[in-house]
Amino acid sequence: MSFDKARFIKPNIPFVREYREINPAPMFRRTFTLPRFTKATLRVCGLGYGYYWLNGKSVSQDKLTAPVSDYSKTLWYTVYDVSELLTEGENIAAVICGNGFFNEAHQSSWGHNEAKWRDNPKFILELDVDGKTVLATDDSWRCKPGSAVIFNQLRSGEYFDARLYDPAWNTLKYDDSAWEKAVVDTTPPTGTLRECLCEPIHECAVYPTKNIIKTGEHRYIFDIGQNISGYVRLRTKQKAGDVITMRYAEQINEDGSRQLNEMDKFYKESPFQTDKFICSGEDFTWSPMFVYHGFRYIECEGITAPPPADMVSGVFVHQDVGTASTFECSDNMLNKLFRIGQMATLSNLFYMPTDCPTREKLGWANDAQASTEQMLTNFTMVKFFEKWIQDIFDAMRDDGAMPGIIPTNGWGFTWGNGPVSDGVLFEVPHKIYLFSGKTDLLVKALPYFKRYFTYLLSQADPADGLVGFGLDDWAPPTPDSKARTPAKFINAVLYIKFLRIALLAARFGKSTADEKTFTAEIDRMTALVKKQYIDHGACTVNEQCAAAMLIFHGIYDDLAPLKQQLLRLVEEQDFHHTCGMVGLRHLYDALTICGAPEYAYRVITAKGYPGYGVWLDGDATTLWETWQPGHSKNHHMYSDFMSWLMKNIVGIRPVFEQPGFAKTVIQPVFIEGMEWAKGSENTIEGKIEVAWRRKEGRVEINVTIPDGMSAEVRLPGDRVEMLYGGAHEFTVR
Repeated sequence: MSFDKARFIKPNIPFVREYREINPAPMFRRTFTLPRFTKATLRVCGLGYGYYWLNGKSVSQDKLTAPVSDYSKTLWYTVYDVSELLTEGENIAAVICGNGFFNEAHQSSWGHNEAKWRDNPKFILELDVDGKTVLATDDSWRCKPGSAVIFNQLRSGEYFDARLYDPAWNTLKYDDSAWEKAVVDTTPPTGTLRECLCEPIHECAVYPTKNIIKTGEHRYIFDIGQNISGYVRLRTKQKAGDVITMRYAEQINEDGSRQLNEMDKFYKESPFQTDKFICSGEDFTWSPMFVYHGFRYIECEGITAPPPADMVSGVFVHQDVGTASTFECSDNMLNKLFRIGQMATLSNLFYMPTDCPTREKLGWANDAQASTEQMLTNFTMVKFFEKWIQDIFDAMRDDGAMPGIIPTNGWGFTWGNGPVSDGVLFEVPHKIYLFSGKTDLLVKALPYFKRYFTYLLSQADPADGLVGFGLDDWAPPTPDSKARTPAKFINAVLYIKFLRIALLAARFGKSTADEKTFTAEIDRMTALVKKQYIDHGACTVNEQCAAAMLIFHGIYDDLAPLKQQLLRLVEEQDFHHTCGMVGLRHLYDALTICGAPEYAYRVITAKGYPGYGVWLDGDATTLWETWQPGHSKNHHMYSDFMSWLMKNIVGIRPVFEQPGFAKTVIQPVFIEGMEWAKGSENTIEGKIEVAWRRKEGRVEINVTIPDGMSAEVRLPGDRVEMLYGGAHEFTVR
């Protein structure tokens, strides 16, 4: 059963498209009576976001649902077992809805205010008791268009007037006789209702204040010591009407003031990352409901007395995925990098892999293509990506074109796309297959692959047959565009990668005709790339990115010239990278293929600009957007080094011909100067653990394999050992 009897309902007020400083969250209530029962199930979808109570108790701890989508294609709903929240006799259901991405009113560079689906917040709900629908949304529900949440815009902030809040509003004892009727939505969104099965967004950690800086009269900066996604937890008691304004920032200036890095310029109508709390004169603990921010520092203005340290804390909010790996070694820089890579990844999980929790909160596809393997290596994210692949399918136009952000309201088809971004269409189902063994998404994606290929080839330059649109090696350490690997080269190599994945999908889908077509196109495109970009065995584009991509994807007849070229390009830069996000996604593995993993290690740990070390010297607690200062400070797109660490320093390498870790190679690299390393990887069969340590001129290695699994241990001197379930020890010189 799925919303057969329910309809979307909303407040009976005019819809105003323009930005307003007052934009309240409407509240809804409905009493109902139940006989004795056994099991109760609730289905809900709130647009933009909805929170639900039964008899004054929250239905769940989930935040920011319904999940973001292209609301004209898919409406994600969630299902809860609410048997313990209901009682025989009279009950009350209460709901409050906020705007989310569904109703963004202010202007920005991405045009969400122009989305065709925009409307007042609304929701749909059905309650089944012992298999029978006993409550559904219709015009019998009561509604109050206003609430204590007097303003909410997801990428701006939330204002809360505690004087208007009645904590009994969601209970039976509250009198709602003055409320008006809700109205049934006569023009509901056209998207298909689909159940969301991935992990919800939760409050996953709380960071207390570590330092308080007074920056003005009644103004203080609270430093929680860690850049996170989330919001404030404010504990206060000031006189009624006092306004405490909270502004969030990732960095502060030397004088203690917030450093915005010009990010606020994207929001010309609405304050950037700003919440407000209007005091009631009573003790109150508050966090916003309909927004989240990216921050380490919270500036609070309007505090009338010196604040205690526990007045302000930061709540880390993100999708509550599990951790799939562990990593630790004797090089503390790598430990720090792994940790900040974890934090940057978690900070950008909001039912899509966002670019940052500050400025945009958008599902930038180029960032995701660079990070998908790392995310699946280090976190339990199959369900997350299964949700997002539907958004990817929804985003494709009829002609096969893809946008740079997913989901989209229509923006992103003229900038920010191209194979560097569009590749998530292939990367996500392929990596899910490799890490879980599931083939269904590859088969489901096959028609979309074919449609995309038709579009991609329609964009080819007749002069050389190559495609030149879209992003190139985005965000390199030098702003000189002439030094960047051109889009035509990158697109050609990625097209071969896409074709190989499509060929795999065709085999699983038993489509012989498609297999023949893709095989012939792989041969044609490989020959074209070799003719255009390889001369005497070396890459004609003399850049780290280009050489690394050819090596990574095996597009060569002889590895030796390309290996010599890539090693030289790294040596000439004193083991620093010159490439951007595309190049770095390929560089470390390409160096390892060349038998030079120590080169990759030296690039990752390089001191001086450009390098991760510069970020750590700058007190980074998450990965940054660019190598240059002045941009946002919580991005995951440079996180692929985490996969390299797991595959090489720890040495757990899945054999992708046998997906889902059905067979695993254990091949740790004993980097000179590193004394020990250890790590683990959760697989569908259990946890693989590897630890090694230097001792008296030898290396001692401990490997634990889950029962039912096998692993091939490759050690120096061409020594190979086959392992089966259990703990094993080795020693090498």
